[in-house]
Amino acid sequence: MVIPSGEPRLRTEKPLASGRDRLEMCVAALNDLPNDLQEKVVVNDVEIQRKGPTYAIETINQLRAFNPRDTFTLILGSDAAAKFEQWYRADALRKIVSILVVKRPGDAESKFEEVAIKALDISATSIRDAFAQKKSAAELVSPSVLTYIKEHKLYGSK
Repeated sequence: MVIPSGEPRLRTEKPLASGRDRLEMCVAALNDLPNDLQEKVVVNDVEIQRKGPTYAIETINQLRAFNPRDTFTLILGSDAAAKFEQWYRADALRKIVSILVVKRPGDAESKFEEVAIKALDISATSIRDAFAQKKSAAELVSPSVLTYIKEHKLYGSK
């Protein structure tokens, strides 16, 4: 399940793309996956629907109410894992989910379990920076996401 964040509490500035835009980019990215993978992943707008700052623990509790027998694994990038202790009710969240970190090349090890995949060294910041510097982002995002960004003139794209 992919859950784009609503209003992230730890962001110092307002996100450049709205929650609705982030949701649509997630859907677009999944549409670019092979069909067998598309069937295994779903995008959930639970945080986009919520007003005000969104907290992972509230999202997990909401999902648990509808799926009481399921276990949840929170998959984070290295950057998010490095700030985990700053998250709202981090200790309580750690008690109700497993945490798995996708480590970017060159990032320090986290204190959580890490998944060994060939992770691309791409971040949302690097994507925004490419657009800000008028560089191509074609190698950073899927074709459908790139089209969405350009059509909606996000991140200074034209």
